[in-house]
Amino acid sequence: MHLSGQLKDWSISDLLQIMQVTHKTGSLDIEGEKRGRVHFREGMVTGAELTGASTTYVGNNRGGIADVLYVLAGLTQGTFSVGAADGPDTEGWSVEQVIDDIGALQALETEVANAGLIEAPGVKLVEEIDRTVELTPGDWSVLVSLVQPFSFAQLESTLGRGAAVRILFTLHRLGVSEPLAQRESESGFFDKLADQIAPEPDRPTWRETAASEQPAPASAPAEPAAAADEPAPAAAEPPSARPRRIPQPPAADSEDSENADGVAAPASTMLTDGVYDEIRRLRSKVGES
Repeated sequence: MHLSGQLKDWSISDLLQIMQVTHKTGSLDIEGEKRGRVHFREGMVTGAELTGASTTYVGNNRGGIADVLYVLAGLTQGTFSVGAADGPDTEGWSVEQVIDDIGALQALETEVANAGLIEAPGVKLVEEIDRTVELTPGDWSVLVSLVQPFSFAQLESTLGRGAAVRILFTLHRLGVSEPLAQRESESGFFDKLADQIAPEPDRPTWRETAASEQPAPASAPAEPAAAADEPAPAAAEPPSARPRRIPQPPAADSEDSENADGVAAPASTMLTDGVYDEIRRLRSKVGES
């Protein structure tokens, strides 16, 4: 059966009933202000899709199908056509069940609209209630979907420390809160940092690694050629490119308690020349003062 036409002549409910009466297997395409597709298997509704500007919402259960058809049912302008079936090959739901679900959603919308909640610029929870409120698991899932994860620091910065403590205590007492696990990326970062601070034996420290990766200074102008009878000086490694070990200071009863450069440090201390020179400069200033 080939079926196509204008939505101004046929409502969505009419089209659903025609598909059921004819035991049609196919997909009903809706083109209007909204775009959608409803899948049928021998007159039973097996799925529905609602296509937006950037994504497609797929309803593959009774609630999802009702959500899609609830939106499409509001269209009065556009076209429809029935093509080959390309939806789920499942048992599906009867058109009567789907129409009942659409009617229930329309009744809820009427009540919410009469309360002024749809046209309002925003909606908030009341701060005080005058009776005990009992929440079903379904009602609780609604509230959870509206509240994003938060931290004690966020509550403290907004409400103060005392209020933050009271709020978290109440949530804990009710048994409706739980701490978030530390993100794996953060844990990995701190583990890596600990490895750098406490390196393994024979493993270069981060200071040694940083010093070895520094670029060599620009080459100085060439020196005059040495005389033939003078031995050529050994090539010196650029000071900034190598770590410098500061020798351990002599014992307290030694005549010289500092090394030749005036800076004493344990033998295990590794300093680059830049840090070494800075220490020496600071010590000289202390001596001048």
